[in-house]
Amino acid sequence: MNRRALVMTTALLALLILLTASVVTYSKRAETYPFRCSTFTRYDLSRKDDARREFAVTQDLRFINADSGYLLLNGQVTDGEKVTMLNRKINLIDGGKIDADTYRYRIDKIVPASTDNTPDSLFTLLLAELTLDSSYLQLDVTKVDHNAYLIGGPLSYLFTCQRY
Repeated sequence: MNRRALVMTTALLALLILLTASVVTYSKRAETYPFRCSTFTRYDLSRKDDARREFAVTQDLRFINADSGYLLLNGQVTDGEKVTMLNRKINLIDGGKIDADTYRYRIDKIVPASTDNTPDSLFTLLLAELTLDSSYLQLDVTKVDHNAYLIGGPLSYLFTCQRY
């Protein structure tokens, strides 16, 4: 009888460990759709012998479903002594979740707002920080806290954001 109780206790303990590991793993993953988060980020793309190039932007990232989403970029761009306004929407299509925490979408088009006066050549520098190929946006979305996520690009982590 003692042996049977030991086997049952061991089996229940193993089941409890597996259940706990599953809950912890699942709770760290982002819910799939819709995924919406926003943040403010400062990108300093200056070079030592070049003029100051700094982007101070709010970013609103939205993966609506597997077929659509967008990234809004709104803020100021400093290029040397010149300051311009950046207000663009990157429309995303034909994508979705490609593994546990990675989303990949095709960039359909980039739409500047009427208030955007940043030259395309400067915007291209920021876009190169977000993606390796200007035709696709691939981001890792890693949950770090209750509604906080770490967003990573192909080369490095880009920003943290608050899901809403």
